[in-house]
Amino acid sequence: MTVVRVLREPDKVAAETRDRVSRILRETGYTPDLVARGLASNRTSLVAAVIPVLTNSLIAEIMQGLSDALAPADYHLLIGASGFSTAEEETLVRAFLSRRVDGIYLTGITHTDETVRMLKTAAIPVVEGGNLTDRPIDMVVGYSNVKAASDVTRYLIKARYSTIGYIGAHPKDNDGARDRRRGYDLAFATARRKVDPSLCVETTLDIDAGAQAMATLLERHPNVRAVFCSADAIAVGALYECQRRGYEIPGRIAIAGFDDTPIAAQVVPSLTTLRVPRYYIGQRAGEMIRDRLAGRKLKQRIVDTGYELVRRDSA
Repeated sequence: MTVVRVLREPDKVAAETRDRVSRILRETGYTPDLVARGLASNRTSLVAAVIPVLTNSLIAEIMQGLSDALAPADYHLLIGASGFSTAEEETLVRAFLSRRVDGIYLTGITHTDETVRMLKTAAIPVVEGGNLTDRPIDMVVGYSNVKAASDVTRYLIKARYSTIGYIGAHPKDNDGARDRRRGYDLAFATARRKVDPSLCVETTLDIDAGAQAMATLLERHPNVRAVFCSADAIAVGALYECQRRGYEIPGRIAIAGFDDTPIAAQVVPSLTTLRVPRYYIGQRAGEMIRDRLAGRKLKQRIVDTGYELVRRDSA
């Protein structure tokens, strides 16, 4: 019991005893068995997060906010990457639940039925982040990707660009990409204009893919006057492709992105884009999980973080 007190409440142990126990712990390389402790206390102090990929800086900001919110309450973060696959997300959720995590953060609002069933059965705090739904598994924090993408597209329509294309990420198992395309379609419907499917190109989330997709769009529609890209990485690639062809931006073709990553303000011309509060999404999600685990009642289960259209030189 003295060893347990040193580990959990060191200020309640005499200094000489505490020093002796700490020395022996160091010499033996002892680490607490959190699984055994979790069985006894029904808490492991672990919170899991399922993200699409590990290489995306946007996701890193969300994870930093999540970690920063959990750390003061001594919760530690486990991360798994699903590769934009709901089947892999299900596998990760099962693995995390088998390790008795105290809470889970999921990216997006699209999941398999089995994932939802497991989480509801586990009865632990769950936050879906980055998009909005009025029927979350438990809690959700994010913004409407449909409305945000619609606002960017409407901005281009109101600027009277005659032919407006769309370059977006593949929507399979990616509700954010799916809803951004829906927002593009909604803006045209609101303006009573028809959407030409050949003006829409799907690709992967990187600069090279954005350049290739821009080339494809220009081959289909040489006279395209503006392009809304569902991510800044895609938009920057599209911008570089246009510059290689000698096209003036925005004189010959306007380009708008989504996310407001650091490169958006640095490229020339600077990129018109949509800013989302990535760190705050993670921070708020962490606070919601932390409050639920502390037994505090939440004022909101659905948190809309909003967004901001940032007007720069490219459109």
